[in-house]
Amino acid sequence: MATKKTTHKVSKKVKFEANLNNNDNKNIKKASRKIKKLSAGVVVFALLLLAVGVVGGFIGTRYLCKNDCFTIIGEDEIEWMLNEDYVDKGVKVIAFGKDDSDKVMIETDLKRNADGSFYAEEEGTYYIKYTVDNIKYGSIFKIQKIRLIHFVEPTEESEVVGNE
Repeated sequence: MATKKTTHKVSKKVKFEANLNNNDNKNIKKASRKIKKLSAGVVVFALLLLAVGVVGGFIGTRYLCKNDCFTIIGEDEIEWMLNEDYVDKGVKVIAFGKDDSDKVMIETDLKRNADGSFYAEEEGTYYIKYTVDNIKYGSIFKIQKIRLIHFVEPTEESEVVGNE
């Protein structure tokens, strides 16, 4: 009669994990000793590199943004005749050296013609508010510019002199 031999497999994975846990403590101790042995020169060098990076970033940002602006083209306040259409000159927007003037959004209480000019039906002071959606003037800092337009009744003198 034949007898069947049974074998017991030992998992190498379990032994490896057990060894890994024992070695972790040794590795942590080795790393701690190496960090403690770092010379003061290495620490000073690392801090120097950090300072150079910060100063370089500051100077680079100042150079990149030196010509940035968000300005109204023309006057901030205008007096205009009631019976004439007002054509807005807009704003100039430069952020991080890139012209973003085409991204400007306009909000106003004036009425608008099909050709883009503005008009008012009554005397009074009206506004045009300019905002732009970009990281410098829109997302982080909500910057907006406002132009005031005073519509007045035409007089004999103003009709002769005309508008701007």
